[in-house]
Amino acid sequence: SWGNWVIRFGGVLVGFVQATVVGSTAEIAWVVGVPWQGLGIAGEAAAGLVGWLASRVTTVVAHVHPAHVASNAVARKVGLVPTGQVDDGEVLWLLNLLAGAAG
Repeated sequence: SWGNWVIRFGGVLVGFVQATVVGSTAEIAWVVGVPWQGLGIAGEAAAGLVGWLASRVTTVVAHVHPAHVASNAVARKVGLVPTGQVDDGEVLWLLNLLAGAAG
């Protein structure tokens, strides 16, 4: 299944979070418009998404470009850990919800 939620800030739609769920794994992503970046919005929205997914899946993954400092910080904030695996220039980040850590 696939879910997509918009992010509203101050009555304005500023971005979205999404999850693609296959079996017990969810692959997540987040996007926030440039004028609203740096305000913690992506981190808060991604944390809410991971919290919602916690009762539905056992593993959460995200692909993040290593040079995108803000997205790396968001991944870290929600508990994802870089695996060192690189796919199309992006690092695979992982959160095992059963263990509460990467694995």
